[in-house]
Amino acid sequence: MVVIGVTGGVGTGKSTVARMFKELGAEVLDADRIAHELMEPGRPVWSRIRASFGESVLTPSGEIDRRRLGAVTFSDPRRLKALSGIVHPAVRRRIRERLEAIRRRNPKGVVVLDVPLLIEAGAAYRLDSLVVVSVPLKVVARRLKARSGWDLSEVKRRQRFQMPLKEKERRADFVVRNDRSPAATRRQVARVWKRIFERRE
Repeated sequence: MVVIGVTGGVGTGKSTVARMFKELGAEVLDADRIAHELMEPGRPVWSRIRASFGESVLTPSGEIDRRRLGAVTFSDPRRLKALSGIVHPAVRRRIRERLEAIRRRNPKGVVVLDVPLLIEAGAAYRLDSLVVVSVPLKVVARRLKARSGWDLSEVKRRQRFQMPLKEKERRADFVVRNDRSPAATRRQVARVWKRIFERRE
């Protein structure tokens, strides 16, 4: 089985690139989606977040308000570390479980891990190739303003909690520039896909 890691900075379009790999035949494991599942009401991760952060981060229906939780944690490094200690190990366990299930079902398949803090996770995952999605700050700021209403200062504040994008690029096997048209990004993804299999051969 081939395991491709896709990561990048906030707002660079990691999930867009992961979907393009899916179009080429890969299965995608999305860490954010898995985190959503694990944070559903009544699950152990939900219970631990509620115990650590209180009722103020819950919606009236009892779900975790991710926007409110983000506002609380990204303003306090200690609280962000506490949240990471709850969520990240659970996500890593679930991803490894799903990887093993895919390996048994389709040992010659290709899996893409769409994980924001993939490099920061260290040796948590065994990758055959690491793809970093890169976009200039001004483009990221424009996208996140439209998507989340963040101004430039908020984008920079969030970036401070991640490894610098240039450092991620330095560690990558492949860099995909996602600041032009979808067609241009798709051509890059197709080239990366081809090169990954050429390298394996």
